[in-house]
Amino acid sequence: MKIVLPKEHGAWAMMLAPFVIGATIHGLKWLHLPLFMGWVFLYLLSYPLLMVIRNAGNYSLYGKWLFIYGVLAAVCLTIPLYYYPELMILGALMIPFFIVNVYFAKSKQERGLMNNFSAIVILSLGSVASNYLSVGRLTEEAIYAWFLCVLFFGGSVFFVKTMIREKNNILFRYYSWLYHGLLVFLPIATHQQWILSMTYLPSLVRAIVCTNREMAPLQIGKVEILNTIFFTVCLIIYLH
Repeated sequence: MKIVLPKEHGAWAMMLAPFVIGATIHGLKWLHLPLFMGWVFLYLLSYPLLMVIRNAGNYSLYGKWLFIYGVLAAVCLTIPLYYYPELMILGALMIPFFIVNVYFAKSKQERGLMNNFSAIVILSLGSVASNYLSVGRLTEEAIYAWFLCVLFFGGSVFFVKTMIREKNNILFRYYSWLYHGLLVFLPIATHQQWILSMTYLPSLVRAIVCTNREMAPLQIGKVEILNTIFFTVCLIIYLH
């Protein structure tokens, strides 16, 4: 039986890292397990759903996995929602950004920059949800973690596009360097937060060093995995 999985491998890191960061700020609870499983299935559900909306064909296959992932997500999320029904508000906040994803899927422009950032906003909300389970309320740390994750993965979008789709676009390359440079230098310039600057430093280095290098998608993916692990560890330390 063919299993339908999202093809955007980088999105797995965007889904996992914020959740881990939010959960570790104030400590883990057993409820994090069903929430995490539900979060994963909810992410998996998005792919067949967008494929159906995109009119990609093979409705029997996509429809079947849309149903499977939907049931699994509902079963897992019922547990944390029973204890914290307020989490449904967070789900409602995702809807406008998911509508953007639907629009780009319908118009078959999934690679659009706005579409990428809308997905990042949604996936980074995992930090808010997982942190809410730790303390039972919305915290400034969770919102801050969400914001920092959005900025970090926004840099990943710029980098990957520079290496593949926009590799010959010099202006886009400069935008990427400027974006990454601001992430490193603004924390120091405004609050003297050198740890936060160091968290984003590898992103700036790889954005500059890898320019004009011929790298296969697998190599780019490995670089992003290592960079995401570094970011996750450093951000956890910083927020503590």
